[in-house]
Formats: sequence, structure tokens, C-alpha cells
Amino acid sequence: MSYVVLADRRDEQKVIREEKEVWIYDVLVALGADEDILASVPERDMAEYLALLEIEVWHNADSTTDILRKGKLVAQWQRPNLILVKEGKNKYYYKIQINEWALPFQTQQRGE
Repeated sequence: MSYVVLADRRDEQKVIREEKEVWIYDVLVALGADEDILASVPERDMAEYLALLEIEVWHNADSTTDILRKGKLVAQWQRPNLILVKEGKNKYYYKIQINEWALPFQTQQRGE
């Protein structure tokens, strides 16, 4: 799925990080992770909890993220496209096209 978010110039990386964190959380919940546990488990223990669910989250060097379940790729965050837009005198912002997909969301959309 692809969607666009807007960000002030110099805030684009923060916005991308926040969007990615929300996406990972939503995918993990859709795959069966407990929301309360995700919110309360320290990050250093998260891999252990996810391993119990047979879920792995891989943050790759190229800024992509892969989520695997039982060793199979079920979701992927790809690098977003950034378009710098000038609006008025000395006013710039970014249109950020988020590029991601997740099987749990595609399955839900088909059932609706």
C-alpha cells in the first residue's frame, strides 16, 4: 500500500521514523501480538517475545524493514519517496510517499 504524508523541511526523517514505528506496531498486532505486551516489554526483550510468536523483525541497512512469520516474509517497509515542494517565499515542505505492504492488511481488505 502506498500513501502520502506531509512534513516540514528538516522534520522529514522524524516523520518517517514515527510512521514506520506505527506501521510495525500495527503489523505485529495484526499478526497476533498482544498490544499490552508490546507497550510494556522493554525493547531489549522484544525479540524474545516475538520469537514465541514465531515473528522476526529485520531492520536492514538500506532503511527497509522486513517482518517474517514462521520464516516467511509477510510484511515489508520500503524506502519512502520524498518530493520537496516550495510553497510561497522561503516555505518548503516534503510530500513523503510511504511504500509498504503487509499480508494481514491485504487479507482484511479482501474480506470487507
